[in-house]
Amino acid sequence: MDPLQSARRDFRQRTCAVARAPQDPAAHLARLQAALQLGDTEPVQGALADLFVALPRADTALRQAALHLASARLTPYVAEAFARHAHGHSLPAITALATRWSVFAQPSGDVPARVRRASPDHSRRLATQVVEALLDGDPLQAARIEHEFLEHCVSCQDKYAFMLASRDLRRHEIAVGDRWERVADWLEQYAAIGDRAEAPSPRNGCP
Repeated sequence: MDPLQSARRDFRQRTCAVARAPQDPAAHLARLQAALQLGDTEPVQGALADLFVALPRADTALRQAALHLASARLTPYVAEAFARHAHGHSLPAITALATRWSVFAQPSGDVPARVRRASPDHSRRLATQVVEALLDGDPLQAARIEHEFLEHCVSCQDKYAFMLASRDLRRHEIAVGDRWERVADWLEQYAAIGDRAEAPSPRNGCP
């Protein structure tokens, strides 16, 4: 099995274990360890937020140990935000520190819609994938990847991924079709809405 697929399966299993035993410290730490194997920041942050929300606030030693374990993968301001809740101050269930990978913690309204729907790491990977496909890939495969990428950008309002891919394609002087212009217009119209409203999209949810 591919190592990444194995890591994702392990994380799913650890998530199920946490859901069955929300106040089991060992289950939360095992899930956090599994999240660290995924390579992205967002699963780590989501698992840590769940630990802070689900476990008793008096468990300060465990919170500090978990934060120490995860801190290298967190941005400085996120690590600082968690640190403020590591010494007995409870983390509310609705918090800006939650991510789409969280089970118990829920994103608050001040988290941008794009961040809730697609992590920056995921956006960067998709942008790189579509650019590489259009530069070097087989025409049929490139067309499939391009279609899936544009559908993702619309479904998830992922303006960041679209901006990265468009910028790199311009740099390589790769001409794109009218579909890219239509998606650009759509994102310009709806991405600015952000959290104020839910823009219509072809399907709900994100990978």
